[in-house]
Amino acid sequence: MVVRLRLSRFGCRNKPFYRVMAADSRSPRDGKHLEVLGYYNPLPGQDDGKRMGLNFDRVKYWLSVGAQPSEPVQRLLFRAGLLPPPPMLAMGRKGGPRDTRSVDPMTGRVMTPEKPNNVKLEVDTEGDEVDQGENSKS
Repeated sequence: MVVRLRLSRFGCRNKPFYRVMAADSRSPRDGKHLEVLGYYNPLPGQDDGKRMGLNFDRVKYWLSVGAQPSEPVQRLLFRAGLLPPPPMLAMGRKGGPRDTRSVDPMTGRVMTPEKPNNVKLEVDTEGDEVDQGENSKS
């Protein structure tokens, strides 16, 4: 049985309210669950009510036994400080295929793999390139 941490929708039409649930991955969205772990209100209203509440001890327990958070729950747990930032992928264009390069979550820029600085290329008089690494003699 694969356990997922996911949102279950409550509330009225156009006024959603979600509960964070630990549930079997095969059960429906609003179906049978194992445990209620908290809530999330995307529309807190005029009185500035609480937007999110989580039982941190139980969330940590479910993550420690191997429960997989869904993408929205993963973002909520990142905001709460329980998880590292989720990997972001750069979008090519809207509706198009995703670019597989990773994006730095703090700056939003595409991360490029760093090249080693100790490798230099020299050109011989004949036009051939010779690799001059750390262990080569000059």
